[in-house]
Amino acid sequence: MDPLDELRAMIDTHGWAVRNVVDPEPARCLSYTVGLTRHGHPEVVLTGLPPDVATAFLNLAGEIVVREGGRFVAGEPTTELADGPALPVLAVTDLSGLTAARSLYGPVEALQVVWTDSAGHLPWEPGYANPPGSQPILGRP
Repeated sequence: MDPLDELRAMIDTHGWAVRNVVDPEPARCLSYTVGLTRHGHPEVVLTGLPPDVATAFLNLAGEIVVREGGRFVAGEPTTELADGPALPVLAVTDLSGLTAARSLYGPVEALQVVWTDSAGHLPWEPGYANPPGSQPILGRP
């Protein structure tokens, strides 16, 4: 079966799918939903997390949007995906990695949820403990 047909089938069954882009270059690795566009919502993107962890968070995001009627909004931090501090939600300006979503829907919108380091710092804050570039930011904080 064609990979896009597999995604369509998964979206038809569950309402969304998760796509993990794995690349030797960490800045090109990301995970994102495919199918939230169909529900009138931007796709949700995470970077810098292992695929299994990102998939769990993105499936929760799909549940919130598709099953609960919730929304994520750029500029409005969310506490819906994890315990702890509210996580920033950014409008994604670099959509180049969302090839499956763009192949299915044409132009799409997406939101990036940005996670903190273990001390609660964000990538653009002083004291961020993770290596530079470990969580590529695809929009403007």
